[in-house]
Amino acid sequence: MGFQISKRIKRLLATFSTITLVSLSAYILGWSSFLTVNEVSIEGTKSTQVIMSKLATNSIAPVVGSKLARVDTRAIKNTIAQLDWISQAKIYRNWVSKKISIEVIERIAVAKAINSQGSRINFDSTGTVFSPTSSTQLSMQNSLPQVSLQGGDKEELASVALLLAEIPNDLSYLVTDLESISVSKSGYIQMRTQINKNAVQINWGRAEEVKQKCSVLVALLDLPENRGIKQVDLSQPNAPIVS
Repeated sequence: MGFQISKRIKRLLATFSTITLVSLSAYILGWSSFLTVNEVSIEGTKSTQVIMSKLATNSIAPVVGSKLARVDTRAIKNTIAQLDWISQAKIYRNWVSKKISIEVIERIAVAKAINSQGSRINFDSTGTVFSPTSSTQLSMQNSLPQVSLQGGDKEELASVALLLAEIPNDLSYLVTDLESISVSKSGYIQMRTQINKNAVQINWGRAEEVKQKCSVLVALLDLPENRGIKQVDLSQPNAPIVS
């Protein structure tokens, strides 16, 4: 009998110890001043205040002195992901240094345009449309090639975005050395860029069969007689015109 009571007491003590440990851990993590945020850093952009203002609006901004365990890193990441001028964000919580680190990568514009609302927009190399926001993005606006939109509607913007997004890596210099893009109301895209340090006008036609058109362009550029080309019409990829 005594042996059974002893085992029961041991189980009770073990249960009590577990509950105490869990409660103590919860208190330390969630309520105690022992684990509070000592530092908050944002790297990858000079416009840190823009990000912090967005987080503050959603009541999730990490601040020094707040409980480290209560910092919602997932919500912070999801909120920053809503900022179209940011391409990537990572959030780190360091329990040892008690530091919250936010690392972002800004989108890098390759062209600019004015939409139908009169707002300035940019395109990155993936074709993503975003509003230039950071000081770095704003400072480069004068050097960006202009996308001319006859209608300025979403379909024209989408066609440019699609074209830029589908240009393969081996032709990425077409975007890097881009001088201008124009889109007609019918959706035909004209690109002025550099190929072998020569100015070249490319008529892509509509943003359709882009991969096939790129393959045709690569094949044309491989021909010795096309080293000095000035114009390429790829609107009909099965019957390209070079001049």
